[in-house]
Amino acid sequence: MDNRTIEQKVASAILEKPIGNIEIDGRVYNIAPPSTATLILISEIISTLPIVEKVPKDQILYSVLHNAKYFKPLGEMAAILILGANHLVEEREIPQKKILGIFPRKPKKVLVDTKSELAEKLLYIRPSVLSDCIISRLQDMEVVDFFVITTSLSEANILKPTKEVER
Repeated sequence: MDNRTIEQKVASAILEKPIGNIEIDGRVYNIAPPSTATLILISEIISTLPIVEKVPKDQILYSVLHNAKYFKPLGEMAAILILGANHLVEEREIPQKKILGIFPRKPKKVLVDTKSELAEKLLYIRPSVLSDCIISRLQDMEVVDFFVITTSLSEANILKPTKEVER
């Protein structure tokens, strides 16, 4: 049972404190907690995917081979689900060569697109593992709560009085 106050829960969500971790290609990534921003980014990616019609079992192979080229964004989607909207880029320090081989130099700070790095790695894992990763993270995204918010706001919008156009 979670004994944290509502303020602690909100702070953890805003800061996207990790709720676990996952190891991919020898690197451990923190798993971000659910956030509305992350869900919005995922929705944007899903909206770009083609609609794949159901096919008979004997045609699945051909359907997959025909449509696979359009699903590169699955790696990006899984990366966003793991990293969360706040952690898609990170600042890293790159050591610099010493001046004349003797005098140390300050490391150079660069921004790295962590999302793209992880998305690329995720495309090389087994499809069943990628599927499990996406499905389990989506289940953790509190989608029902987001649905309640959006439907109640839509309902409120429908019920509000509208201004009549005068002629």
